[in-house]
Amino acid sequence: MKYLRYVLVGAGILLVIYLVVSLELSRETSRIPNNQNKETNPQNNFEIKTNDDSQVSVTVAPKNISNNADTLDFELTFNTHSVELSEDLIQVSTLIDGNGREYKPISWDGDGPGGHHRAGILRFRPISPLPESIELKISVGQTERSFKWNLK
Repeated sequence: MKYLRYVLVGAGILLVIYLVVSLELSRETSRIPNNQNKETNPQNNFEIKTNDDSQVSVTVAPKNISNNADTLDFELTFNTHSVELSEDLIQVSTLIDGNGREYKPISWDGDGPGGHHRAGILRFRPISPLPESIELKISVGQTERSFKWNLK
C-alpha cells in the first residue's frame, strides 16, 4: 500500500509517453504515401520516386510534364529526424534533358528553409519539344540525389 502511489504515478507517466509517441508516429505515417517507390502520378502516369540516402527521405512526383505545359512541375517532399533542411531548393536543383542540357528552377512554391519536414512544388520553364528523358538532381543533406524518367 505504501508504494501504490509511486506505482500509479509511474504508470501515468508511462501512459502519457506512450500516447505522445503514438500520436507523433501516426502523424508521420500519414504524411508519407504507402508504396512510394511503386506509385505513379495519376495525372500523367510518371512514377513517384523516393531516395532515402543520408538520413533524408526525398520523394518526387512529376505533376505537369507535357508538351503543352506552362511549367514543368515536380512535387517534392523531404523528411528527416536528424538534420536541418536548410537548402535553397532553387540553388541545389537542376533538371537535365536526355541531351545533357541543364535547366535551373524558376520557382519553389512550398515550405521555407528549416525544420525536419518540407514540401512544395519545384517549377521549371517548359522544354519544347519534350526530350526522351529527364533527370532531376537535388543536393540535400550533403548528398546529390538523382531521379530519372523516360518521357517517350
